[in-house]
Amino acid sequence: MAPKTKKPKTTCELPESEYRFSSPLGYIIVKACDSGLHSTSLDGELTDENFTPNLKQSVKLLGSNKVPQVIKTCEIWFRTYFDDLKKMNIVERPDICVFKKSNLAFRELVWKTLADTVGPGEVITYGALADRLKNPGAVRAVGSAMRNNPNGIIVPCHRVVRTSGLGLYHGGTRQSVKVWLLNHEGITKYT
Repeated sequence: MAPKTKKPKTTCELPESEYRFSSPLGYIIVKACDSGLHSTSLDGELTDENFTPNLKQSVKLLGSNKVPQVIKTCEIWFRTYFDDLKKMNIVERPDICVFKKSNLAFRELVWKTLADTVGPGEVITYGALADRLKNPGAVRAVGSAMRNNPNGIIVPCHRVVRTSGLGLYHGGTRQSVKVWLLNHEGITKYT
């Protein structure tokens, strides 16, 4: 089965293709061009009500024979994340097209800062992330960036929490996914 090809909406001018991975969390849908990722998301039908992780399910690229290097890198990244978290610091993060721009918009800067500075097993509050961006008044803007993160898990918005608790994930419809991801990384404070 050949990947679907269409024009991307906002990330870059190259045409994107869609790829599907199996994972312990269900299907992960990745949209990418040859240069980098445009979006990474869990199956759109996933909610707290139907979330049933399957730890026996391995990460595997489904239905694609010829894939760009960025998708091969993405598969290695996901496999390492789910199977051998301790090696995440030596695994290359797949290129993300929006991070290649010379002038990042605020949201893009939030995503890049989060991806570059908050590793597995760590959490950061919305306020601390705003401080890290040298913009302490931008707490709500950081929250908006998290809500609109196009590359979930790889850009780890699940690691951003409220000072007073867990915070929302996917608009509050996937709290159990956020808790699972944090627990997977060894953070059990929010269970």
